[in-house]
Amino acid sequence: MRKLTLILFVLVLYSGCNRVDQYDSPEQMVQEALKVVKTISVDELNKLMDSEEVYTLIDVRQKSEHYYGFIPGSLVIPRGSLEFLIGKEEYWEEEGLYMPLKDEKIILYDKKGNRGIMAASSLMQFGYKNVYTLDGGWKKWELKYPDLTEKDLDMLSGGGEEDNADAGGC
Repeated sequence: MRKLTLILFVLVLYSGCNRVDQYDSPEQMVQEALKVVKTISVDELNKLMDSEEVYTLIDVRQKSEHYYGFIPGSLVIPRGSLEFLIGKEEYWEEEGLYMPLKDEKIILYDKKGNRGIMAASSLMQFGYKNVYTLDGGWKKWELKYPDLTEKDLDMLSGGGEEDNADAGGC
C-alpha cells in the first residue's frame, strides 16, 4: 500500500512540474498576465518623469513604430529582442546607459498595452521585481500629453542605425 501511495504521489508531483498553461486567445493570455503585472497610469508616469526617482523607460514596439512617436527618455527594445538584451551589459554600454538592476523600476510601453503586459510578465520571469506596464500604452500617452512626445523621422528614411542582428529571437 505504501508503494502504491508513493507511486501516486510521484505521478501527481511530476505531472504538476510539466504543466504548461494553454490559452484560447492572446487576450486571455494578457488577462492572465495582468493578475501579476503592475500597471502605471500616464499621469503617474508624467509625475515620475518630473521627479528625481531612477527608472528605465522602454518602448517595446518595433523601431519603425517608435520613430513615428515616442515618450521622451524612452529606449526602444522591441518585444522580440527584450529578453535577449535586458541583461546584456554590452548592449547597455553601447546605448550609453546603465543596465537596470533586478530591483530597479522598469516601465514598459507599447502602442495600446498588450505587448507591454506580456513583456513585463517575461521580465518578471527573469527575476525583475519592480516592473510596470503603462496602462493604455503610447496611444493613451499621446492623447493625454501631445506636447510631451518626440519623433525621429530621420531614422525612417535610412538616416540612422537599425536593428540588433545579434539580439536573439528566431
